Amino acid sequence: MVQLRKWRPLLKLDGAQPQASYRKIIEGLVSAITEGRLRPGTLLPGTREMAQLLNVNRKTVILAYEEAVTKGWLVSIQRRGTFVSTQLATGVVAAPSAPQPFALALRDTPAADYFSPGEQAVALQHRPGALFFDNGASDHRLLPQAVLHRYYRNALRHSFTTNTVRHGSEGSSAYLRRALAEMLRHNRGLTVGAEQICLTQGVQMSLYLTASVLLKPGDVVLVERLSYPPAWEIFRQLGARLVTVDLDDEGCRVDQLDALCRQHDVRMMYLTPHHQFPTTVSLRAGRRQQLLELARLHDFCIVEEDYDHEYHFAGRPYLPLASDSAQRHVIYIGSLSKSLGSTFRCSYIVAPSNVIQVLERTAAVSLGQGDAVMQRMLGDLINDGELKKHLRRVSKEYRRRREVLLSGLREAFGEQISVQEPEGGLALWVKFADAIDVDRLCEKALALDLVVRSGRLFSPFGQRENALRLGFASLDQAEIRTAIQRLALAAHAIAG
Repeated sequence: MVQLRKWRPLLKLDGAQPQASYRKIIEGLVSAITEGRLRPGTLLPGTREMAQLLNVNRKTVILAYEEAVTKGWLVSIQRRGTFVSTQLATGVVAAPSAPQPFALALRDTPAADYFSPGEQAVALQHRPGALFFDNGASDHRLLPQAVLHRYYRNALRHSFTTNTVRHGSEGSSAYLRRALAEMLRHNRGLTVGAEQICLTQGVQMSLYLTASVLLKPGDVVLVERLSYPPAWEIFRQLGARLVTVDLDDEGCRVDQLDALCRQHDVRMMYLTPHHQFPTTVSLRAGRRQQLLELARLHDFCIVEEDYDHEYHFAGRPYLPLASDSAQRHVIYIGSLSKSLGSTFRCSYIVAPSNVIQVLERTAAVSLGQGDAVMQRMLGDLINDGELKKHLRRVSKEYRRRREVLLSGLREAFGEQISVQEPEGGLALWVKFADAIDVDRLCEKALALDLVVRSGRLFSPFGQRENALRLGFASLDQAEIRTAIQRLALAAHAIAG
């Protein structure tokens, strides 16, 4: 057996970071096996011993061993240990130096760090007692389960009766689009018909579909200095060039747009004016009108995402930019996922009918038929007023949760934080004093079973932002208080 003290150099982890990931361990094992440095039948140290030798958490080693067993590199024998598989002949499995026939050259664009939460955060997803400050998801525990069961059964029965279970139905799509058009006319001031709505299965799908028909490689897209990472990642992968617009306490700095449009041939601007993501501020009326006028003057398209319009706690919600009867440059994206949870994959794009026709032709190639049963159920929930009733009920609870988070943060951190109380939405944007390094705070919070994303992750160019977006809706009041305690402990730990 290989001496225990030789495992780190054997796996070529000497030059790695002290905390090697489970993937690094797997790569080291495979490399040692294929190069003949680990022979078939070799007994590996136990997971506890290996974790001490590599200076990692034992769970990291367990994950590495389990994946290596699954892929056939190792075998685990009960009461004996973990061995290099005897099915492997040394040298035979070594990686070839030349490309193999039929190998594909794949373009793999690195994704933003936002999409790679890290192994420890992923592991916490299944740990009892772990808490997550998400981006502002709703709480599925508050859904009216009996109502949803009844409406889904009715929709399923209708689909069997009309034989739409088998192939889906344009009829169910039209039914939901008519219901959405009526809702948007009454609640958001959009003068639209069903022919001006394209259905998709999520906001990111809506963004990708919209951007794919608007953009070509090299086009300039304006985004706010802090914004929604999946959006600008989509634009980048389509070959667009991003140019950022600054933010202040009133949202997007619209006064910068004229100069930017004269400097760049701007094709599109993406923004979230109702509750700016991630800072939560609402764009004021004067800036909205100025923005629409600049879009007309410089002939660029505004993609307006209104991700949580339903949750507005101070006065009446702002009407969307798309509701302005004189505008001709806004494509509007909304979703029912914040109302009913992410399981209910229904997003929609509102645009002139000629644009919708292009979007639907493009969608037909990649998306295919929608879920006829789900579409019928959602249409019934809207038409019968059940969705509105649910939103009215949960909004009261979300308001209470927001107050618990606000008061708890101020009590725990005092003058070390700055919070501009938002008019609506399901999250707070909390700025920290320079004495508290938010990047370190997030790392320390993980050790306390609390997941929170650093403000840096919302910057398209990875600039440091000493702030956190703390979603409060998916946590109940007791969970919010516990999460604040863990965050305060993490801050105390890095201060010491």
